[in-house]
Formats: sequence, C-alpha cells, structure tokens
Amino acid sequence: MALKIIKTITTRILIPFRLLPEEGLSPEKLAFSVTIGIMSGLFPVLGTTTIISILLTMLFRQNILVVQSVQWILALVQILLIVPFMQFGAYLLNEQTFHISIAQINLAFQPGILSGIKTIGIYHLYAILTWFVLIIPAGILSYYGFLAVFQLKTRKIL
Repeated sequence: MALKIIKTITTRILIPFRLLPEEGLSPEKLAFSVTIGIMSGLFPVLGTTTIISILLTMLFRQNILVVQSVQWILALVQILLIVPFMQFGAYLLNEQTFHISIAQINLAFQPGILSGIKTIGIYHLYAILTWFVLIIPAGILSYYGFLAVFQLKTRKIL
C-alpha cells in the first residue's frame, strides 16, 4: 500500500517537475509560474481551476507545466478551504445567519433544486470574495518567497 502511494506521488508529482529544462527557466519565471498555480489552484469553485490557470498562463506567458502541476497538487487544499472561505466571506459581509454543514446543504435543496443552487451560489460568492481579498497579498508573499528559494537554488546554496 505504501509503495503504491509512493509510486503515485513519484509519477504524478515529481516526474513532471523533472521534465523542466534545467537552464530554460529563470528563477523569476519559475516563481511566477508557481505563484499563478497556487493562486488559480485555490479558487474556491470546483471545476474552474484548470480553466483559470490556463487563462492566467496564457495571459502572463508562463510555463504551463509548472502552473498546471502546482494547481493539480493543490486540489485537496482547495476542497479543504472552500468552507472556511465561505465562512470568512460571510464574516466580512457581517452575515449573522451563516452556518454551513451537510445538513444545511440538504435543507437548502429541500424546497427545490433552484432554491438549493441559489443558496449554494450565494455561499460560493462569499468564498470568491474571500479569495479576492486574500489572493493578492498571498500571491505577493508567495512570489517573493519562491523567488528567494529559486535564486538560492540557482546559486547552488540549497
């Protein structure tokens, strides 16, 4: 079982990063590509991160292999952060009656499918608000943090 997990991690995560050209990416471009992957990978709406990451990759002309790999690695983190993003967005808007749980989601769909989609859609708007508020400072910190690491690696200090 442990060998299967290690093999999966190796083939799905480590090998794509080995395919990066050694001399082809500057530390700045690599740091920006990783940051775009993080920013797009944490967008709190399931099923949209690949499209967002591809659009950002094309817009900023970054390495699509790095961006997509980072974005895919963050899939579980994205799922884990959706509810906290919703809660923080509700807090930012001073929403007093916001409570989310599986039971709450079931209750949202009891009056009908359209009512459930409307309620869950509002919850997702709270999460998107949180993402917009946090992503710029987090992206700046991420870029400069990765830039420092990649510059040190380029100088063979790490």
